[in-house]
Amino acid sequence: MTFPTMEVVSRLQGLLAGEWGLGTSMASLQGYYGLSPEATQEVAVGLVRAPAEFQEKAGSTRYPVIQTYCDQIENKRSEQFRAFSGRMRLVTEVRVSTDRLEGLAERLHFYVDAVRDVVERNAGCLGEGVFLEPGYEVAFEAVKKGGLNFLQVGRVVCWVGVSR
Repeated sequence: MTFPTMEVVSRLQGLLAGEWGLGTSMASLQGYYGLSPEATQEVAVGLVRAPAEFQEKAGSTRYPVIQTYCDQIENKRSEQFRAFSGRMRLVTEVRVSTDRLEGLAERLHFYVDAVRDVVERNAGCLGEGVFLEPGYEVAFEAVKKGGLNFLQVGRVVCWVGVSR
């Protein structure tokens, strides 16, 4: 039996947007980063992979932006009688934009740490045949022009094992 890849991406999105997701992680990290509750508004988690320029042209973009998508699928067919037994690489991209350079990196690290915390806390079984592996990678891009003047992007990459 086959499965839609969006099912796995939606599960990660559900973890991030859920009751014990980003909101909980951001609340626990506020003190460490010295941010006020007003500075850390709730963020919607999208399912689109598009450059910031496209999203800004398509409509009003509210920063920070968090997008989750799959960028790689490996079907190793290592389990007999399974149509799919492999891994999917899921990326959660965080974009932060401000009109000043001061504080931009701190805000980006705050949101990336919140995503990373959700991944760490939820490693394991995500449902029938879907397993979030405990490891992850984090990468940061350099600041560039965009958004509200300055834009910086961070990515949290994790692997999900799938056996169907």
